[in-house]
Amino acid sequence: MAEDYVRPPIVALEAPSQRAAIWRFRIVMGLLLTLLVALIAWVAHIIITSGNDTGGTVGGAYQVHVFVTWLR
Repeated sequence: MAEDYVRPPIVALEAPSQRAAIWRFRIVMGLLLTLLVALIAWVAHIIITSGNDTGGTVGGAYQVHVFVTWLR
């Protein structure tokens, strides 16, 4: 019994650029790092200004100091 399937020819492809891969990695990691820093700054801002109706940072800074002291 003969086989009817004909295998397509193997086509050699050029290897992907290593320089492009390095820059793609740098860009993605830079964006992730920027996002992480922005998230940390946003959370710090929320912690510092929470519970402070006057809009100043003195009460919030005191709350952060109390929280950090509590963590010890």
